[in-house]
Amino acid sequence: MKTLKYLLPPVLLLCVFFAFSQIEIKKSTEKIRIGDKVYYIHLVSKGETVYSLCRVYSVSQEELISENPQLAQGLKAGDRLKIPDRSGSEQAVAKTPANSARIEVDKDKKPEINNDVKTVASEAVSAIKHKIKSGETLVKIAQKYNCTVEDILKYNPVLDENSKLKKGQYLTIYPGNSESPQSENAAESATGMDIASQQTDETAVDAECTENLYAGDVLNVILILPLKVTEINANSTNSQRGAYDFVEFYEGFLLAIDSLNGKNIPINLTTFDVYDVQTLSMALNSAAFGEAQLVMGHVPKNLMDAFAGAVAERKIPVVLSFPHDTESITEKNRYFIQTITPLSFQIEKLNKILCEVRENIVVVYEEITDTASFDKFVKTLEDYGNAVKKYHYRLHGSRNENLQNELDKNDKNNIVVLSNNKVFVMDVLSKLNALSGSLKYDMTVYGLPQWKSFEESLNFEHIHNLNLSVIQASFVDYNRDEVKSFIGKYRYYYKGDPSRFSFHGYDLGIYFIDRAAKYGTDFPECIVNDEPATLLQTRFKFGKISPQGGLVNTESLLLQYAKDLNIVVE
Repeated sequence: MKTLKYLLPPVLLLCVFFAFSQIEIKKSTEKIRIGDKVYYIHLVSKGETVYSLCRVYSVSQEELISENPQLAQGLKAGDRLKIPDRSGSEQAVAKTPANSARIEVDKDKKPEINNDVKTVASEAVSAIKHKIKSGETLVKIAQKYNCTVEDILKYNPVLDENSKLKKGQYLTIYPGNSESPQSENAAESATGMDIASQQTDETAVDAECTENLYAGDVLNVILILPLKVTEINANSTNSQRGAYDFVEFYEGFLLAIDSLNGKNIPINLTTFDVYDVQTLSMALNSAAFGEAQLVMGHVPKNLMDAFAGAVAERKIPVVLSFPHDTESITEKNRYFIQTITPLSFQIEKLNKILCEVRENIVVVYEEITDTASFDKFVKTLEDYGNAVKKYHYRLHGSRNENLQNELDKNDKNNIVVLSNNKVFVMDVLSKLNALSGSLKYDMTVYGLPQWKSFEESLNFEHIHNLNLSVIQASFVDYNRDEVKSFIGKYRYYYKGDPSRFSFHGYDLGIYFIDRAAKYGTDFPECIVNDEPATLLQTRFKFGKISPQGGLVNTESLLLQYAKDLNIVVE
């Protein structure tokens, strides 16, 4: 039977709420599930030994060293150890990055699934946020969460027994019995109703965007990714390689959570490996979804309709991390947020940039397949007072010598190449580069966002000689200090370099968890008023694409390939 090796990302503790003495070991309450096994994550303190750890966790020294190969170099304070849970508990919580662990997975054996397993979270009772509905009183709220009015007043000092509750106001609640809210509200749990479901359409529109709404409270976050841990190996197929892209996204996401530690945002992160109907059903029916304030990640296309219906009913904000024709869903679901800038917005930005140009504009095209879009593009430029020349370039054609006649020797030439044909684009750039070099024409060439798919095929010398300018949804500037810092941290924990998926995971984790903690469950209504935010790889500015729909990222980046061989980002 073939055995596959899979390198899972390490897990750090985000927040440690207890202190270790030098000789007494306190058993960790933080756990993570890897495959079908549950592990404690233990932070080593000064004075602890392998022997004492084995006693506390009831494991053998051989087993502890096997799970943590770095112990062969000795036990050091600050190490994060992965220790098998021998208590029989099936609960697991994902936090942030620590030591990497190699596990062996049997490719032919499907993981056993226990539908009774709880997939979340703490052994301690966590605080939750309750948004007040019309007609609620302190007594009713106390009954709902099996606590007393005095308990509510204790953790909400702005209230007293005679306070008039305001619709939309948030209360910090510590349930008296962690099982009670679920049992007393079984109907709500069955339909996925949670704190976000307290919002009506009316209150969501009139969201009060008050900062620090969740300061100091636990934020329950769900991350869904089709990791397919049983299918990844060193000689992976394309589909398996795609699964590993999500692993790299996950690694970057965990580093984002670790970075948020300094902002005092305690996060309860639950990660689900969702790749078929069964794993999606397990996730949606889990206790974690009943407590979530934010869902992030990616669901396979064939599961999107079922997933969208479930989260729409529960009214949980959902951040879509990867594109696959989700705009139609976002248009109808006010809780969906699409992070990849749609191509239409990227083209619109290119058009706006060209509208500000006052020098010679030449639009070079191959064949016009969409006459309406082409005419609209040109007309917009002309409406701004630009004189636009249109040139039909024929691939490898002798008549292309006439292109020179469209250029101005005494002025700057702005040449827009409207084609996604790689061979055509390369031929045009070669021709323009020859004119720029031999006849000294001053040129700036503008390309389409789709060129990103074949940018590595473009001649490096040509694109810099021609001051190529293209709109892209994302770009990593490796000269930035923030990027260098992230790369160093990534290398330290994962022993390799981050991919664009790693940067993407980091950006989304940093931005959305911060906003959810800042504004609460109404954060989608609040971020539309935020200034554009530039992350490591992406720029975010969100807007609605329909009155009843969710949000899409409307921002993109202008990359300019300068003659000094630098890439300038605007």
